[in-house]
Amino acid sequence: MTDFGKYSLLFSLILSLVVNIALMIGIRKRDGRFIEMSYRGTTGVFVFLTFATAVLVYSFITDNFRIEYVASYSEKSLPLFYKITGLWAGQKGSLLFWAWLLSLFTFITVKRDEKNLNSTFLPYVLLFLNLTTIFFLVLVNFVTPPFEVLARLPADGNGLNPMLQNPGMVFHPPTLYLGYVGFTVPFAFAMAALVMGDLGDWWIRKTRAWTLFSWVFLTLGIVFGGWWAYKELGWGGVWAWDPVENSSFMPWLTATAFLHSVIIQEKRGMLRIWNLSLILLTFSLSIFGTFITRSGIISSVHAFGQSPVGFVFLGFLLLTLAAGIWLIRTRYEKLKEKNPRIEAFLSRESSFLYNNIILVGICFATFWGTIFPLISEAIKGVKISVGPPFFNTINAPLFLLLLILMAAGPVLAWRRTSLKGIYRNFLIPFVFMAVSLSFLYAAGVVEFMPLAFYSFSVFVVVSIAREFYLGTRAGVKNRGKGWLSSFSALVTRNRRRYGGFVVHIGMVCIFIGLAGYGYYQYKEDFVLNKGQEVIVKNYRLKYAELTSFEKWNYEGVGALIEVYRSGKFKGTIRPEKRFYKKQDPTSEVAIMSGIYEDLYLILGGWNTDGSITLTVVINPLISWIWYGTGVVILGILWAVMPVRRRDEAVDVLEKDMALLLKGIER
Repeated sequence: MTDFGKYSLLFSLILSLVVNIALMIGIRKRDGRFIEMSYRGTTGVFVFLTFATAVLVYSFITDNFRIEYVASYSEKSLPLFYKITGLWAGQKGSLLFWAWLLSLFTFITVKRDEKNLNSTFLPYVLLFLNLTTIFFLVLVNFVTPPFEVLARLPADGNGLNPMLQNPGMVFHPPTLYLGYVGFTVPFAFAMAALVMGDLGDWWIRKTRAWTLFSWVFLTLGIVFGGWWAYKELGWGGVWAWDPVENSSFMPWLTATAFLHSVIIQEKRGMLRIWNLSLILLTFSLSIFGTFITRSGIISSVHAFGQSPVGFVFLGFLLLTLAAGIWLIRTRYEKLKEKNPRIEAFLSRESSFLYNNIILVGICFATFWGTIFPLISEAIKGVKISVGPPFFNTINAPLFLLLLILMAAGPVLAWRRTSLKGIYRNFLIPFVFMAVSLSFLYAAGVVEFMPLAFYSFSVFVVVSIAREFYLGTRAGVKNRGKGWLSSFSALVTRNRRRYGGFVVHIGMVCIFIGLAGYGYYQYKEDFVLNKGQEVIVKNYRLKYAELTSFEKWNYEGVGALIEVYRSGKFKGTIRPEKRFYKKQDPTSEVAIMSGIYEDLYLILGGWNTDGSITLTVVINPLISWIWYGTGVVILGILWAVMPVRRRDEAVDVLEKDMALLLKGIER
């Protein structure tokens, strides 16, 4: 089986090279036979890579420790689902997984359009997709081959790192890779548009689903990573501005900017150069993140360790950037001709532009903080680490501005918004914000940043609620329907707009959660004897007993803690220490979650007399991050659901809204 996997990878590479040669001949000679041959070859690449990936997964399941990669990340006692996750547990397998996903997305892209014989763009798109696939196939064949065998068969494997033995391992890496790899498709379409000189909106329309798909999975990957760190690393937080964390956050920022700015191009024909640059930057930052993760030049708890493969990615990144910038530069004059200017400071398109500037600004600040240790080492010979205080100080005000734009942007008019329109749209949200500000201040929220985040969150939610109300009222007034049917028609007819509003509400929830735990987290250490109680904020914690237990591949010690809140018994939780036969011991936190706050306990150690060291962390509103993510996903799913006769429906909706607003103005 090992040889089958190895030869499948080799055949995939050879076939990919044949596909590209056929593409270049077909494009140059305008010969459809070679183009059709390349389409069929794409299917072959996907089949061979699927077989190779299946062989590696099967090797994990059957404990084939002859393969060095399997022996490094698995053992006989490991549960089946963790054996399967071994595919992406290490560098070699994760690169194979990346290559397989890329071949799958290429296969889907070709299948969607290959029957359109008049398609002029598909050969160019496939050319860029296949060049990227070739890069990864070269890696898995010659630089990081996953099917290397050991000279001597070991009795058992080394096992999976205990930190990876968590449900987060099942969800975080695959969703992150789906996001990273997915952005290759819109990147390839953008580069194809530049090569062809066809610089209209077609490539944006063709890739809208891919862009949303990739953005959703990148979002999920980041949130799953934060949830995993919260549950596993035992420091009480979800985000530490670690270099590898930042490397996934930066393409998310530019992709979010791209999602907003393409709306301006579709509506007004603006920002063409900017959008091409953003998708180039998003793809490049995905590769940069892989370089950070795999080179080992910046220390991180998430990195794979030092490896020369990181510098191969750096070379690929520089080549990609150079090619993309050159293509944009060669089409610059043509792009500029079709790029109208923004007419007013206060308009919907200007708000989208401000949104983009802020998102890219956050990305630049994050990038600078991430690479600063390298710069300081190059200049002074000493790595100067940049910690959370730098990132929080720079980025928190920018996130606040972003929150304000969430409220303002969608309700501003296209081209120009009058002062009367601003007054009409923002008076009610402003009143609610002022009232909430007073209540929050009276409740003890006196620090500027959390006070601003919470009060502007109210502003955003009320602004969005007002849009839903006005749209529903328009249907009631102009078509004589009931409120419920009018609301249903409203959100169904223009799913993209109102799904976007739901996404914004989800983002508000995430901001509330981040501000809550970021500014009001409470942490305290205690030494407790058996039966002793301690009061922490509204909690009374009683140390009941110390227990030992044994599981499939580790032994553990846990402290049973009885939890009382406001005098009422809430249950028992057990923070643990786990001792693995082949790995270092780990701490497993105990969490009691609620809508208002989480109680988070860490067992530091114990003494022979039975006393324990216990760290108690209270994280206000942290669960809102997870709730908000769910709302974001629901909003995206609603926005992308197809609707019949959308254009006619939207025209009716816009007429209803115009009539209603005209009546209000009078």
